[in-house]
Amino acid sequence: MIVSQKIAQLTLSKFVELYAHHSISTDFFITEERSLLTLSEYPYRSGGYIIGICTSGTAQVEVNLHTYPAQPGALLMATPFHILRIHSASADFLCRFLVFSKDFLAEQTGNSHFVESFNFFRTTAVPVIYNDATGGGLILQVLDFIEQTLLNDNNNYRVQTCRSILTTMLYIIADLYEKHHVITQGRQSRKQELSAIFRNLVFQHYREQRTVHFYSELLFVTSKHLTETVKEVTGKTAGEWIDDAIILEAKVILRNSSVSVAEVANSLHFPDQSSFGKFFKKHTGYSPSQFRVVAAQ
Repeated sequence: MIVSQKIAQLTLSKFVELYAHHSISTDFFITEERSLLTLSEYPYRSGGYIIGICTSGTAQVEVNLHTYPAQPGALLMATPFHILRIHSASADFLCRFLVFSKDFLAEQTGNSHFVESFNFFRTTAVPVIYNDATGGGLILQVLDFIEQTLLNDNNNYRVQTCRSILTTMLYIIADLYEKHHVITQGRQSRKQELSAIFRNLVFQHYREQRTVHFYSELLFVTSKHLTETVKEVTGKTAGEWIDDAIILEAKVILRNSSVSVAEVANSLHFPDQSSFGKFFKKHTGYSPSQFRVVAAQ
């Protein structure tokens, strides 16, 4: 299937159209085992929350400019605030996933911030964890249970049951995530930890804050130390990470032709369209308007 390259914000309704195997509405659906690659070469932001698991093959999953290897058992947890891209997939790469809206769970819990109570759905969380056979198998069993529930037309409480199963699944993932997080943290050096915290802060504040000094003050280190540490760990300076985050966001927004360049500049807190255009061309080689033409080809 060929998907328009103009898709940047993948709304829930479009998500259902492209991928849904079984759904209640656009607020909740599950897929069969399949390849999630129709948008692979282009970064996009989802309109819903995603829980996906790789069942076969390998690929590279890019989330907010950080790349994670996908392999059987790898679990992806993405929010509407993440910018996603999947690339470099093997021929046998397959995954299974479900997508839901924030409101889908809020209707049951009465808490509009229930989803954010899970650490793995916070923007600062590592969005991919690696399970052993037991953890991955358990997630697939829950997905099977959800699918069976959706297929049961005689169940008058399918929606309520799916909400309950999804809530249970979130707690299972919370346990897996916390164990994985402890292991990961234990393997990190202090420099790696500082670099990881910095990158997470960048994706919280890059729209408003573009100076290394701002982040170094938050981290209680000098700008020089932060820049040198991030460069040593990642191969890019702190300033390059900030610039790359802004450019990535700009590309996602620019692919929506209904948004003017001036509106893009304003959303990224540039003083005017001209300064944004110069910044964008310096880092991409294209003006914002030229980029739109290239991206639409």
